[in-house]
Amino acid sequence: MVKTICVIGVGLIGGSLACGLRKHHWCESIVGIDVSQSAINDALRLQVIDDGYTNIEDCPVIPDIVVIAVPVLKVANIFRQLKPWLNECRAITDVGSTKQSVINDFNQVYPEQSSNCFVPGHPIAGREQSGVGAAIDDLFDARKVILTPTEHTNENSLKLVTEMWEQVGAKVERLSPQDHDQILAATSHLPHALAFSLVHCLSTQSHTQEIFRYAAGGFADFTRIASSDPAVWRDICLANREQLLSALSHFDTSLQQLRSGLEAGDGDALERIFVDAKNARDKYTDS
Repeated sequence: MVKTICVIGVGLIGGSLACGLRKHHWCESIVGIDVSQSAINDALRLQVIDDGYTNIEDCPVIPDIVVIAVPVLKVANIFRQLKPWLNECRAITDVGSTKQSVINDFNQVYPEQSSNCFVPGHPIAGREQSGVGAAIDDLFDARKVILTPTEHTNENSLKLVTEMWEQVGAKVERLSPQDHDQILAATSHLPHALAFSLVHCLSTQSHTQEIFRYAAGGFADFTRIASSDPAVWRDICLANREQLLSALSHFDTSLQQLRSGLEAGDGDALERIFVDAKNARDKYTDS
């Protein structure tokens, strides 16, 4: 158990973590910091946090753990504001969907830091809804949290952050930042980009109203994630641009194979693609 945890960015992820930690009584006090006063007010009203502020410098205590839960392109500015806390906190971690960009931001702000308490992290969990009002205390239950410590990450800080996530039911695993970004580009960032792109494509066609009116269940399943926060996913795509472009190139190759089969009227070629895809998907869901 720790005394104080500070969640910077009181939205879905930060709020859900706070709710889970409160449920399991792992910390004495949870402080929330968010640029939005309304978000702080909501978090206080919902009893997600004990105290809340719109500026880091207004926080009267230095927390044991800081959790940065803001969009990835805003993390660098948070690092700059955390300078007075760096040597006092037991651990600083984040929840960003890209890891190398966040580590680069940290190294730019603290270029001389040879040993630090920063533990890069990413919970593989979420909902289509956003904001602290969508926070739930079991969001991370049985979900993976990937930590990508660097060669300078303090071992005690790593253990503390690991314990924090395990307290809310998460399964903690470790990857290198490079492997994380490559894998997530293919399995998360690309699907979100494709879902947004498909819905955008259909919304610009004639008879748009009829298209969405008669959309079947498969359309809803595939495009569900297009209801996610657009600004958040804009930042993720930009922060992991190179890896996402690589994933898009691989997808373009597969899409061209599908197009070629259709243009040639080659049912066997189409079926081979579909069978390979089904087998891979079934193997994944059975594992």
